[in-house]
Amino acid sequence: MIIMDHTEKMKELVNEVDQAILRYVEHGKHEKLIKAMRHYPEAGGKRMRPVMAILTAEAVGGRGKEALPFGCALEIIHNFTLVHDDVIDQDPVRRGKPAVHIAFDIPTAIIAGDALFARAYEILADIDVDGEAVRRLLRSVSNTVFLVAEGQQMDVDNEERAEVSREEYLDMVEKKTAVLFACAAEGGAIIGRGTEEQISSMKEYARLLGIGFQIWDDVLGIKGDAKKTGKPVGSDIRNGKRTLIVVDALERLEKDPRKNVLTAALGNANASDEAVHAAIQLLEDIGSIEQARQFALDYARRAKELLSCLRDCTEKEMLREMVDYAVGREI
Repeated sequence: MIIMDHTEKMKELVNEVDQAILRYVEHGKHEKLIKAMRHYPEAGGKRMRPVMAILTAEAVGGRGKEALPFGCALEIIHNFTLVHDDVIDQDPVRRGKPAVHIAFDIPTAIIAGDALFARAYEILADIDVDGEAVRRLLRSVSNTVFLVAEGQQMDVDNEERAEVSREEYLDMVEKKTAVLFACAAEGGAIIGRGTEEQISSMKEYARLLGIGFQIWDDVLGIKGDAKKTGKPVGSDIRNGKRTLIVVDALERLEKDPRKNVLTAALGNANASDEAVHAAIQLLEDIGSIEQARQFALDYARRAKELLSCLRDCTEKEMLREMVDYAVGREI
């Protein structure tokens, strides 16, 4: 596993974010709702988006603490999307514990997601920056959330489609995953009063990182250790997810009789473990998993190049290491 350098500072930032998020979601009159809202934040997480916002603000010459509320708001929005995602996919586990709709119930999960979204906008409205910056941040976040919704709908629709192109997959991933990273870095640069070049470059850095992160996540979903990823191995196959790996495999196997090994498990919620493992082995044998790994590494390389817009500093190095972590987590 790639381990981040600057470990102590990273731990401090993650701990600061954790405490702030839990403070933001501790108040409310309905105990069950608050517990459901806190279910994922209390389970921890990588906190990459808020940490990215803080580091970017510092790297462009600003104060990281000023970006903390913004980063927390984005992380709360991210958690809201996870709650709804797990309902849609009927995934029973998230971060090693029962999903919100399992720990509580489906209606409570939907309501908790909505409440997290509302709380995030409360935080955004109170960010201590000038009025034009607040408006710019709100526009960015609103547009981002809409794009995430588009990406989620594309993901759902793709499960029912026999054919999904590589371009369609990448468009879906950009909207569902990468835009939230891009919003974090862009917002951090705005709050840190960076130049327009820095704001634009950091947004693109994070977009590329986000796409690479999701492709790598798809690899982990097939080849990862369930105890470390917090999700059952093969769940994407059972759910019929058209990941880059599956898209590539369906193209390679178009006239290959072995295609039946994959299609027998793909989208089959009742597929046996043996059938799923056979499908995974086929994906390995034909090179689809390795190709996805190489795609992710290429996005990581391109993301790092964009950090040249920053002065040399600790935060710049931490942003570089963040790419290595996003695309290099243990398989």
